[in-house]
Amino acid sequence: MNFVGLYDNFELFNPFISVKLIVWAVFAGFVFASLLAIYQKRLIGGVVKTMLAEGATSPEGAKTVSELGYSTDWFVKNALRTDVTLARFVSRIDKEPGEDEEPKLTRSGRPVIDFETARFYIPEDLKYKAEVRYARKGTDFAAFGICVAIFIAAAFAAIFLIPDLIQLIDNFIGTFQ
Repeated sequence: MNFVGLYDNFELFNPFISVKLIVWAVFAGFVFASLLAIYQKRLIGGVVKTMLAEGATSPEGAKTVSELGYSTDWFVKNALRTDVTLARFVSRIDKEPGEDEEPKLTRSGRPVIDFETARFYIPEDLKYKAEVRYARKGTDFAAFGICVAIFIAAAFAAIFLIPDLIQLIDNFIGTFQ
């Protein structure tokens, strides 16, 4: 009884949806969410911690991506360019374009960031919030491995238990007819 829907008292039939498909899709969602949490806390949190350690907490102390040690890191540059959460904490100082220079814009109309000259800092009033938001506690690869093992066990349990639970509900509904 792999398909959801082979029951006497209610119809859930769809030949393309099975309990296994649903469970493994939820499992994939949990794994993706865990990886995203690791990305946010470890990589982006590392940038925040580096900025704070380097004293980039004011426009005068602002640092370039190269000075922070992330000159070749595409993920960091992308996060500084588009990441909404990180943008709440990090401010940017761009080189002023010359008189005859027009600022370059992206397709969405935002200015293009020149990572060679743009300087980044975390304002003093946002320093504590940034530290708390990007604390690394509980987001390491050992915890990820343990969570994946638990998710796999839960997925196998669900694959075997959900059809029986639905059958139990079907039998319960059948007693009232």
